[in-house]
Amino acid sequence: MSDQEIINRQAEAEEYLKKHKINDLITNITSHLVFNKPENPKESIIEYLERLKKSKMANLYPPCLFEDQNLQSIFGMLDPSGKGHITYRQYAEALKTLGIFDFDTDPDGRSEDKIKMDAFLREAKNGLNKINATFNKTK
Repeated sequence: MSDQEIINRQAEAEEYLKKHKINDLITNITSHLVFNKPENPKESIIEYLERLKKSKMANLYPPCLFEDQNLQSIFGMLDPSGKGHITYRQYAEALKTLGIFDFDTDPDGRSEDKIKMDAFLREAKNGLNKINATFNKTK
């Protein structure tokens, strides 16, 4: 096999993995296993894939490591005095820490530099759902 054929095959493989979000799927499955440490990892992977399939078929949110209470806790850590808001900088850094880089850069409260929990939760859930949806919704 020539060098050019190898390069072409690698490019085809990379395109296939990208098109079908295989790397995202593997990352999410691995994160699920490390976070939950199930007794039977293979069975847990099967259950995860079944939940993912059901969410796609029913147009529901995909499985996610972070639930509402986790996101509320994150907000609470950023607002320890309970003012009911965080700064835009805190909002943006928290989302990036969660792995969300495509988010609303002008959320409600930005002009006052006071982002409330509902705006944070909405954007965090939207971003996490995009990350965890390892399938194309159009298919």
